[in-house]
Amino acid sequence: MKIWSVIGAIVSIAVGLATMAAPAAADKLDDIISAGTVKCGVMLDVPPVGMRDNDNKPIGYDVEFCQDMAKALGVEAEIVETPAPDRIPAILSGRVDVGVASATNSLERAKAVAFSIPYQIWDVGVAVTADNSEITTYQDVKGKKVGTVRGTTAEVAFLEDLKKWGDNTSHISYGSNAEQFLALSQGNVDAIIESTAIFGEYATGQGKGTIKVCCSMTTAPADWTGLMVKRSDQGLLNWVNLFVWHHWKNGRT
Repeated sequence: MKIWSVIGAIVSIAVGLATMAAPAAADKLDDIISAGTVKCGVMLDVPPVGMRDNDNKPIGYDVEFCQDMAKALGVEAEIVETPAPDRIPAILSGRVDVGVASATNSLERAKAVAFSIPYQIWDVGVAVTADNSEITTYQDVKGKKVGTVRGTTAEVAFLEDLKKWGDNTSHISYGSNAEQFLALSQGNVDAIIESTAIFGEYATGQGKGTIKVCCSMTTAPADWTGLMVKRSDQGLLNWVNLFVWHHWKNGRT
């Protein structure tokens, strides 16, 4: 079955439920249209999904996704830089309208915010320095120093594995991917865990010749990432789900 057929089935259910739950009062969607701007929370330290160019202008996949969404709404896109640990707080505080920040739609996170249907799917991998020959499989990180980014699902999955292993594996949590890459390059950790899309971009760009993706994190499921809005913004969620569906259907995602 084609992936967009699966997504189509999901969005049909999601939109139906959102429609039944939608309140009669004005929704955030109306506020966005009236203001003429949609504020998107985007991580700008994770190429290729979000970064800054030489002119300090936000670019990347999530930036473009927000811009496409704004165009469909007939409003301007405002990119609000939002580090990984701040993605949910930015939604809850109202600092951003929509989180376009490659957030895995986990059940735990869904207790705090509402997720759209998935707009991208990633694998989770392990990266090491280019000259590392000791770590070739995920199991090889046992007994090593491992770095993750705070609040990510990759970190949550790794911490669960640490509980099961019960060995002397060390874990260091970082506030951003930039900090994580720096720690690896300086030898503060032996391996780092994150999306293979992020690793791939870094390994062929800024970190070319210095790191490599050695293997997949075999215990972590594929990351189905969704857009985030407040749980009370059902009308906005309904629209966002339809927008994501059209992106899938038109081959834009």
